[in-house]
Amino acid sequence: MVQEYKLLFAGGMGVGKTTAISAVSEIPPVSTDVANSDREAFDKELTTVTLDYGRITLPSGDRLRLYGIPGQQRFSFMWAMLEHGAMGMVLLADASRPDPFVELDIFLKAFSKLLRTGRAVLGVGRLSKRRGALDKYVAKLARRKIKIPVFSVDVRKKKDVLLLLDALFTQIEVLEEAYRSGEPSGKAAQSTSPAGDLANNPASDHANDKEPAKDGEASEKVAASASLADDLASGKEPPKGGVFPGKTVQSTNETTV
Repeated sequence: MVQEYKLLFAGGMGVGKTTAISAVSEIPPVSTDVANSDREAFDKELTTVTLDYGRITLPSGDRLRLYGIPGQQRFSFMWAMLEHGAMGMVLLADASRPDPFVELDIFLKAFSKLLRTGRAVLGVGRLSKRRGALDKYVAKLARRKIKIPVFSVDVRKKKDVLLLLDALFTQIEVLEEAYRSGEPSGKAAQSTSPAGDLANNPASDHANDKEPAKDGEASEKVAASASLADDLASGKEPPKGGVFPGKTVQSTNETTV
């Protein structure tokens, strides 16, 4: 049976959500860009006012539905609506902003419940090449009790966006395995529900189930998230370059712009 999984792309105005979805979508992205009426705040010709939408069909036939949320706070009333049913999130930040952490903090707070489950990944664009530049972002997340992988990326490049998606599903698989082994939720990236349970996914039979899954059910969920990661990777090596919770991976594959 074909499954459909909803993923969010979040971040401030102009961080590259529309670009990222366009880089990997198999269909021309549906975009609700209009002329930017706030050029003083951000010099960008167009801005998303509702959502961006793209799609990826995996070799298994399962589909990833990609939703980019509007980045301006005046559209924040839509954020919770778009978050509903999401399996995970790609959060984007732009390190070239005058104070990128202030903008990032808005989204860390707004999506704290989802982010604290660990079903997310952070991609930082235009990052300085100085050693340890990513560590500041890891520290920022830690202060919010968020443990997710962090990467330096150029969302104009398809391989970088696929890297983020691959890392996201790897993260979900790790959380699933921790849940299956009975690891306390506080140690499993503070997950309050099984990650691979696709807890907020309408397609999941356990979307509103508050009881722990049975062993057989947990195994099926682990297999599902592992299959997604394998399908997305399509034979690629595991993600390299970036910072995973509790582990730094050094690689020349790290990208900067």
